[in-house]
Amino acid sequence: MNPMAISWITFACVFGGALLGMLLRKLLPEHHLEADSKNVVNLGMALIATMSALVLGLLIASAKSSYDAQSGEFTQMSAKAMLLDRVLAQYGPESKEARDTLRRAALTLERNWSEDTSRSAKLDSSAIRAAAASLHVISIL
Repeated sequence: MNPMAISWITFACVFGGALLGMLLRKLLPEHHLEADSKNVVNLGMALIATMSALVLGLLIASAKSSYDAQSGEFTQMSAKAMLLDRVLAQYGPESKEARDTLRRAALTLERNWSEDTSRSAKLDSSAIRAAAASLHVISIL
């Protein structure tokens, strides 16, 4: 469902609830409309608003924590890939194929995880296999 439809449904529910409340006010006995009853309703509304704000804050904190954890893991994986490239460079020209595969995998990861999200991500199956193999080698280190 699109956001505009959800917003119209929400508006209709709130507006309908307000109209229903105005109708019920005329039907309620007078002792339900005294100041003490209004104070109880106000306290209940304040409690619901406070709990909603608390839940929303915890939801946002959880999402940020998850994002920070993934970002940290990606940074660590990038550092390990650079370390692997340097170790492979010490082996000389016979490691050229492995280093090229590692570079292709790094380019694929950069395309998919870059901060410039305007570019579309295109996955290359050979690069994904190479990245998986590189990660396996990195985990051994």
